[in-house]
Amino acid sequence: MQEIHFIIQIATATLLGLVCVLLAKHARSGLNTWTGIGFTLSILCYIIVESDVIQSTVILRIIVAIGAISIPVLFWLLARAIFDDHFTFRWSLLIWFLVLIIPHLNFFIGDLVPWLGFRQLSGIVAHLTSLGFVLAGLYTALRTRKGDLVDSRIRFRNIFLSGTAALIGVTLIVELIPIHQDTLIGLQVLQRSAIFGITFYFLISNFGIRSGFFFKEIPKPKTPVVDDPQLSTKLQALMEQQKVYKKEGLTIGELAELMNEQEYRLRRLINGQLGFRNFSDYVNQYRVNEACEILSDPAQTRKTILEIAYDLGYQSIGPFNKAFKDLKGTTPTAYRKSQVN
Repeated sequence: MQEIHFIIQIATATLLGLVCVLLAKHARSGLNTWTGIGFTLSILCYIIVESDVIQSTVILRIIVAIGAISIPVLFWLLARAIFDDHFTFRWSLLIWFLVLIIPHLNFFIGDLVPWLGFRQLSGIVAHLTSLGFVLAGLYTALRTRKGDLVDSRIRFRNIFLSGTAALIGVTLIVELIPIHQDTLIGLQVLQRSAIFGITFYFLISNFGIRSGFFFKEIPKPKTPVVDDPQLSTKLQALMEQQKVYKKEGLTIGELAELMNEQEYRLRRLINGQLGFRNFSDYVNQYRVNEACEILSDPAQTRKTILEIAYDLGYQSIGPFNKAFKDLKGTTPTAYRKSQVN
């Protein structure tokens, strides 16, 4: 079993390294790629942190250990970069790495602190903090699921959720529950195998083999752009004339039901032809445009921002202010002052 564990460990580390190289070639693609590289490197650190080569050098051991410890934060950032279309990187996000690393100080200075309670307490806090970041990442994937319009991302989300849940379960057993050494090695083999399988799936799903002497390139079918004038006209009439976007908590499923159309056709229309990646942005476009009309009208100056938000279908003023600022670059209050005065 020990030999199998070593072989899978080497294979997984090699595959993760290959993913990093391939992702680095697409580094200009955006935040998704950079967070993907960081997350992959952190998993690679986790795989190799216990190897003799790493443990033999203090500085290398600390660097690799920090990388392995950072997995939950990078997982959370990756989930936000992939599933949250409004996520932007800010340097203040680096504070979250400290939030995670500080409880893990036991790993670095545990030998200097004789009190056994310190090790036990820091270990519990470290695992709870790590679990918190993982759950936050899963929450991001779940929270953005209903309004997602990108078919490839919808399919990936299911693999992301199920694969993560399985790995969390195995990792918690490996790290928290005292078990026999042989059983521990078996669980580690299972864990590494799962990481290997997910990484391999990611490779074949996202990186094709170029044409050459041995292989012929098989072109991937492109996602068809919906060109259905009748469906588009029907949608436009429902939104602009009946103004169904004012319905509180409107979902794409409800809109498809009102149109008596299949949801996937409507989703592809809004994404493929109109260019929206999520349903909230599509609805917010109509709501914010009408809000601008109200805020620019001198006859409606008595109407409060909160009343406007409620009338347009928002459940509170916070989401309205955020949507307005994302689209117009200013707050509703500032916009009203600039128009009325």
